[in-house]
Amino acid sequence: MSPSKWFLAILCCLIPCSAYAITDNQVHKLAEKGTVALTFDDGPTEEYTPKILAILKKYNIKATFFMVGNNAKNHPDMVKRVLAEGHAVNSHSLSHPMLTKVSDNQLHHEVEDPQVIIYKIIGQKPNCLRYPFGASNQHVRDVIRANGIVPLAMGFNSFDYDRPGVDKIVSWVLKNAHSGQVILMHDGFNKREQTVAALPLIIEGIKKKGLGFSQICVVAG
Repeated sequence: MSPSKWFLAILCCLIPCSAYAITDNQVHKLAEKGTVALTFDDGPTEEYTPKILAILKKYNIKATFFMVGNNAKNHPDMVKRVLAEGHAVNSHSLSHPMLTKVSDNQLHHEVEDPQVIIYKIIGQKPNCLRYPFGASNQHVRDVIRANGIVPLAMGFNSFDYDRPGVDKIVSWVLKNAHSGQVILMHDGFNKREQTVAALPLIIEGIKKKGLGFSQICVVAG
């Protein structure tokens, strides 16, 4: 039995298979019309995730978090808090490698393991895996789909990880914000002070453009 089939068999013992498999047309991959989707990769962290959550709570915005499996395992209470505050929890691989460059064995672990980790913490599976660095190919996407979840690209890159300065992050995002856009930001791994400082200004600027906020990788109604 292949690693993917073995994983599915084990997980189906925990939750019904019919509830496990998610296909591309069952989830929102873009923000809803008239909105943008704020998304955060690489967490959770004890330092920056709480600060981002506090800002989102202040503005009553629900976002989407793509968590690295190892970070989720190390910070289970933070995973629970993200979900409890109404945000969507999804996967960003186990250890954040470029999935197109790893062995087939590692690829299966990168896809499968974070699903088990997240399910054990919050009792629900991710609907999507956003592949690190925006790097994928047909084989990577096939392995992700074989595990019953949806592969997802990065969306609009804020480049906040380059730490170009708060003003540049804000102006870049607001210049390019439009209906249906998915905005990529980061709450991990480290040095995300500029992201935290930029977030309220980005939210206020998006509101001034007449746009609202929605989540992605949630089941379409």
